Amino acid sequence: MPEVRSPLTAEARLAQVRRGEAARRRRRLLREQAGPLWERMARVVPAVFTLQGKLDVRRLVAPAEAVVEALRGRAILALDTAARISLGRGLLAGGDVHAYVESRTVIDSLAEAGLVDASPWPDPVLVRPWAGPPRLLAVVPAVPPPYRALASGHLVVTRERLERELLGAVGPRPDLFALVEGG
Repeated sequence: MPEVRSPLTAEARLAQVRRGEAARRRRRLLREQAGPLWERMARVVPAVFTLQGKLDVRRLVAPAEAVVEALRGRAILALDTAARISLGRGLLAGGDVHAYVESRTVIDSLAEAGLVDASPWPDPVLVRPWAGPPRLLAVVPAVPPPYRALASGHLVVTRERLERELLGAVGPRPDLFALVEGG
């Protein structure tokens, strides 16, 4: 049986309209403050990292730096991990490692080395608003994304791809977009 909802009172409807107007004003102010950056950001087509292939999530047992080091040359680092390696600063607060891997054997080798849990972790949320253990979010894509090799030997997604993944993860955030664009 469908849920029956009582109609809104005039006060409740007015409060709803005012909340909508306030949200619209905040979005407009954000666009005005961002200026030309907003225009460039609006032309970028988002790419959702977790939808690029088969996602495998594992809890990190070792520090994230050790996992990133073990992935050197074996995986294409993405999103926050790519920003930390190539730009020297992260974009997200979670501390997760994001990577594209050729096959699950790379993930299994990390588990055998004691860097990640051997069993999948049940929390696949990309950007968590709650605290949780650091994770490896690895995607096995059908086609690898565009990447570049750094002098350190790490493979990271291109800056254009990083911009697309950032917008796909957090939406239009001019502050973070400026960090990636300014490089």
